[in-house]
Amino acid sequence: KDGVGRVGFGICEGKILPAIPDLKPADTIASISSSKCYENFKLYGYWRSSSTWRVRIALAAKGIEYETCAVNLVEGVQRGAEHSEVNPMKQVPVFECTDSVTGSTMRITQSIAIIEFLEDAFTDIAASLLPRDIGARAAAREIAEIVNSGTQPLQNLSVMKSIDERAGGAMNGKAFGKDGIANGLAAVEKLVSIRRSNLGRACGPYALGTFTPTIADAYIIPQLYNGRRFEVDVERVCPTLLIVEKVALDHPWFRVSHPDEQPDAPRPLK
Repeated sequence: KDGVGRVGFGICEGKILPAIPDLKPADTIASISSSKCYENFKLYGYWRSSSTWRVRIALAAKGIEYETCAVNLVEGVQRGAEHSEVNPMKQVPVFECTDSVTGSTMRITQSIAIIEFLEDAFTDIAASLLPRDIGARAAAREIAEIVNSGTQPLQNLSVMKSIDERAGGAMNGKAFGKDGIANGLAAVEKLVSIRRSNLGRACGPYALGTFTPTIADAYIIPQLYNGRRFEVDVERVCPTLLIVEKVALDHPWFRVSHPDEQPDAPRPLK
C-alpha cells in the first residue's frame, strides 16, 4: 500500500509512477518507419560522379523515382553558397527526402550512408544490394570501403588541384589520382579473384560470385569508369573485374543509372 512489500526473503521498496501515454521518443518514431514514411525524393549529384552513380544504382534497385538536382562539379557549383547549405562538405551526392511522419526534410550525404539508409528504410522491397549471408555481406562492404575510402578520394578534383598548387611541379595531381585508382582496383581484383576461385562451379556472374548485383558491384563498376578516364590500363590491372563489368552493365540497374543516361550529361553523349 505504501510501495513497500515483502517478496520472498527480501524487501522490495519503490513508488508507482504514473503512465505517460503521449510519450513519443524520436527513436520510437524511427523504429516504426517504413518506405511509406518517406516521399519527395531528390538526388543532388553530377552525371559523371562515381559516388553519385553508386547511389543511382541503389535507387534503381529499390525502384525509387527521384528528382535529379544537377551540381556541376567542373564549374565549381558545389563550392557555392547554395550547395554549401545543402552539404557543408561541398560535395555530392546528397540524398533528400521528406519524413511524412514528422514533416521534416532529411538530407543524407556520403554514398555509403545513403545506400545503408535505403536498405534499412525500404526493407519491404525485395531487391537488396546487401547479401543475406553474413560473410558475403561483410565481403561486399569491404570492397565498397576499399573503393569509397581507399581509392576514390585520391582522384577527387579538390585533391588533385591541391597537389598541383602545393607541389610546385614536383607532383602531378592527375598522375597521383591515376596511381591511386590503379592500386585500389588491383586490391579489389585480388579479393574478387580469390573469392570467385573458392566458389568454383557455384560462382555466379557478379563480383562476389552472387547471382544478383551487390554493393560491391555498385562500387566497382563506377570506379572502372573512372579508371578509363584516368587512362589506367584496366585490362592489365583487373581482368576479372572487366568480366564482371560486362555482365553488370547489361543489368537494368546499371543501364538506367549510367552517366550517359543522366539528364545533366552533355547532349552528344545521350
